[in-house]
Formats: sequence, C-alpha cells, structure tokens
Amino acid sequence: MSGWTEADLAAYTERLKLPPADAAPPKPKRKPSDRKEEQIQKQIIDLLEAYGWLVMRTNKFCGASISSQGAIEPGMPDLQARKIRSGDGDWEDGDGNPGHSLAELIWIEVKRPGGKVSTIQATWHQLARKRGETVLVAESVDAVAAAIGVTL
Repeated sequence: MSGWTEADLAAYTERLKLPPADAAPPKPKRKPSDRKEEQIQKQIIDLLEAYGWLVMRTNKFCGASISSQGAIEPGMPDLQARKIRSGDGDWEDGDGNPGHSLAELIWIEVKRPGGKVSTIQATWHQLARKRGETVLVAESVDAVAAAIGVTL
C-alpha cells in the first residue's frame, strides 16, 4: 500500500485538476463547420462506393505523414477514389502483357460550402493536375456525382 489515505488522494487529484478515475473522457470540441464537412465527405464516400469506386480517406491519418515515400503528403486531398474500368484482356500494355486493368483515379478535396483551399492544398492540386491527375474540390455530393456522370 502506498500509505495514501482517500483524503490525501482526493487532495492530490484536486491539486492536479485530474478528473475522477471513473469519469468519461472529455469529448473533443469541434467546430460546427467540421461536422458539416464530415457529413459531406460521408455522403461522397457512400455515393462513390455505391457506384463501384474504391475510396481511401487520406485525411483519416492527419498528423502522421510518411515523407515522400508514402501515403500522406502535405496538401493531399481528403479522398482518393479509384475505379477499375477494364480487365478483360482486350488490350496489351507497352510490354505486350495482356489483361492488365485500367483504373480511373480521382482526388477529392472536401470543403464545407464556402470553405477555401489552403495554399499548400492548392499547390498539391496544381502539381497533381500537371501529372494528368483529376482533382476535384467538392462542397457537395452533387459535384462529385456530376464528375462521375451520375444524376442524383
């Protein structure tokens, strides 16, 4: 036993301003605009998956970047969506190998209505577009639906 009485422990906890041991952890405070952006993002993911797109959330890992070698780069859009367009062996790659799949890739930066792209995001988008990649800035699921040719 540590020799601490219940009163000692209570006084020490009060001095440190620690919550009681059985208290639930505080919920993080979030801006209403963050919730709106998350709602839009969920609608976009649901739409894309319903039409056969594979969606990867890149913003799910915010704060953990993996340098130039890997997954997350500063300014990278919130979502990456891929859809296989072919794979039936009706074409050959540059080396004469048949049956490789063609995939369409779209990067999607989700913003609440009126939200602005940051400078680092704009730079990332510009570089991706120079590589021939499609980058959308979407304030609604309707914008993504239009981009993939779906009428809601």
